[in-house]
Amino acid sequence: MKCDFRPHYYQYQAWLETLRLCTNLTHLGLVWRGLPPQNFLEQMGNLVSACPKVTEFEFHMCRHEDTGPIGTEQEIRKFALQFADFALQLRHLEVVGLFEYPIKILNFDLPNLKSFTLDMWGYRGSFFQDLSDRAPCLETLNIVGAEQIWVQDLETGCKTWGKVLRSLYINDFPARNLRDGILSHLLPHLAALEELSLGPQSRFPLSDIQAIAQTDTPRLKAFRWLVDDAVFKHDPLANSEKINKAIIDIFNAHSETLNTFIIDEEFDFWNFGMDIFKHLHKAKNLESLRVQLHDIPTKEEIEGLLTACPKLGQSETRLMVVKEFLTECTLATMKYKEDTRPVFQSASA
Repeated sequence: MKCDFRPHYYQYQAWLETLRLCTNLTHLGLVWRGLPPQNFLEQMGNLVSACPKVTEFEFHMCRHEDTGPIGTEQEIRKFALQFADFALQLRHLEVVGLFEYPIKILNFDLPNLKSFTLDMWGYRGSFFQDLSDRAPCLETLNIVGAEQIWVQDLETGCKTWGKVLRSLYINDFPARNLRDGILSHLLPHLAALEELSLGPQSRFPLSDIQAIAQTDTPRLKAFRWLVDDAVFKHDPLANSEKINKAIIDIFNAHSETLNTFIIDEEFDFWNFGMDIFKHLHKAKNLESLRVQLHDIPTKEEIEGLLTACPKLGQSETRLMVVKEFLTECTLATMKYKEDTRPVFQSASA
């Protein structure tokens, strides 16, 4: 259940009574739009106390400025007692908003938390270190957006999560010391990592993309990267040829374990050529694939790839060659983002 609170239509008592009736509720979302009420903590504490079986919690504070104190000392103490018990239930947590608000629900022990998603602004320097102490069993970390993160702080968290974190997604990561790289500091600590996903706003330097293929990086089952031209803007050493080689190196380094390899572009002037195609047969367990090619592969080449990687032919849409422009195409096993584009040939045909 998602409770979407708007200032002019917000009826706290009605929501509270509704939640008390939903005795088996396992998923709760609280979305506060506009200025929160003066007794914000008291109300939120009562709302979560009405949900003894909730294990998945989303908290969104759609407010971009700090409005000052959000509760008296007495209200803060009462909220702490209420939320401390609620936090013990949680396995999945998502927080969005100005840091001062969601931090109130992150100051508690989260021993059972497996998945955490954050999109916050107003970052504090020891956030991930503190979070890793309170949620030591985290398996999935999604950084959708965060403001001016210290890489050293996130690295400290990754050291704690090294044997348990299996999935990492990073999108908007305006790190304060980007020149030193991000992934090159994190990956060597994440021995259990199986899935790595990079969003279009991640601004990784070339050295970070190259680091994914290094021997001290955990062997991945899934790699996804939505690439945009920021990869060239933020690093003068990056160019099409070097990025092309780095991604091929990633594929080769993880080919024995890969089942998913997704490279999607948000721009049109760079692609793999046929270089990546020559290596795809090495990933025998490959199930999901999306790469851009400069030349359309022949029917014989596609059949050879399916023989080497039989699971590609068992996916929901089978292996498709989606024509983009003249000889350029996308080789994909998943439903394509623009269904109106012509399918040149399909393995299922």
